[in-house]
Amino acid sequence: PPRPPPKIYILLLKTHRLTIFLSAPQEATIRSLKAEALSALSSPDMFDVDGNGNGNANEDIPVVTSADDFELCRAIRGKQNAAPTAYEVLDAESQIRVLLNNWEEVYVQFRDENGKLVPVQVSQTSLLDEEEEE
Repeated sequence: PPRPPPKIYILLLKTHRLTIFLSAPQEATIRSLKAEALSALSSPDMFDVDGNGNGNANEDIPVVTSADDFELCRAIRGKQNAAPTAYEVLDAESQIRVLLNNWEEVYVQFRDENGKLVPVQVSQTSLLDEEEEE
């Protein structure tokens, strides 16, 4: 028999070299997910991930102060498991269960100082050691 959809979705928020795990009820909206993303992206711990106070761990990620500073997107892929060919901005009023699957990757697309969306910047890290890849 088919499995019922989960009551709580786990989503992988990605930007640059960072992945943040977010959880949200399936009936939550993208707007509420954006609020969770804002909380994570504006956390003081975001820039001090090693705990020694250096504050430079994620310095290439733009500083956000409001949900208007970025959009949440999903990847559009040509073939399964292929690199994304483009990113689609998610409608803030839509429910998560309508647009996303459990464990799906959600990308952050930041706005520049003029309010224009800049291209998504994300590094796909390998699960293998560099030596094993060669």
